Amino acid sequence: MLRSVFRLLFMLIAAPSSRPLPNPAAFVDTAAAMSFPTPASRFAGSRMDKIALSLKMKRLTTWLDGRCEPASLVRWQFDGPPFGQCYVTIDRDRQGRFASVNMNRVHLCGTEAGLTSDGIARLIELFAAEGIQRFFVWLSPGPEMDTVRGWLDAHGLSRIRRTGYPTLWRRGRSPVTFRTDLEVREVGVDEVAAARDQFGETMWPGYLRSAGRPGFFHYIAYDGLRPVAIAALCLFEEIGYLLAAATAENDRKRGAQQALIAKRIARAEQSGCSIQVAETLSVIEHSLRNLQRAGFEEAYDKEVYQWSA
Repeated sequence: MLRSVFRLLFMLIAAPSSRPLPNPAAFVDTAAAMSFPTPASRFAGSRMDKIALSLKMKRLTTWLDGRCEPASLVRWQFDGPPFGQCYVTIDRDRQGRFASVNMNRVHLCGTEAGLTSDGIARLIELFAAEGIQRFFVWLSPGPEMDTVRGWLDAHGLSRIRRTGYPTLWRRGRSPVTFRTDLEVREVGVDEVAAARDQFGETMWPGYLRSAGRPGFFHYIAYDGLRPVAIAALCLFEEIGYLLAAATAENDRKRGAQQALIAKRIARAEQSGCSIQVAETLSVIEHSLRNLQRAGFEEAYDKEVYQWSA
């Protein structure tokens, strides 16, 4: 009850610079989600604009959460001082030790749209009032990065150093070669549901939830009739985003993920995407190597900071 009252007060104090986003289950997909802008892209030149990419990836994160996350996820989108345009998610049931599985997050791109030190302090108050013991700030390229780093440090957040969080992109249109004895197929809802028993907790929950939704394509690598690896692609603006890759433990080193990467790149290019983007952890070396072999290069490394009660 007290948490609900605090959340209401926080909304009133923050207004009009914030809005709680709809419950993920309430989203209705539209054709607009799959349309790509026709004007000249900021990615089209020979020199990449990292800030443009990071802003687009933050919008993609918001879009994905609205389609792949459960109803328990509380989501806030801010727009203006003191919070800037940060995107916030809160889930008391997912307060894991590691940033990649903890869904209590603040997504920032520098000081965009008026983020201030006071905004950081008030976000900490929001998480604390919700009973969150640990949350993470995901900082991507944006204005005045050193200033934001200083604010985070001053408010007691520490940067995670045990791994990097690279965002990679691919602009070339050369075909991706691979060797595997597995059969890779684009699949629908029934095949995805059937593969769930094979993969268990290895299957990214959003892989199952996004099956059949517009803008998503799902793939499975089979050994005969047995599913051994999965992956998905989503289309957002002019990006083809590779996500949700997993391989059964006993079937690794068979070329499954290289084949799945190649299939998704081909589909993204056929759909008109000008770039393909993927994210991984630097400590997952085989994942990083597979992407690099397919022509992906690091665009930037997200900085992840932890706050603990």
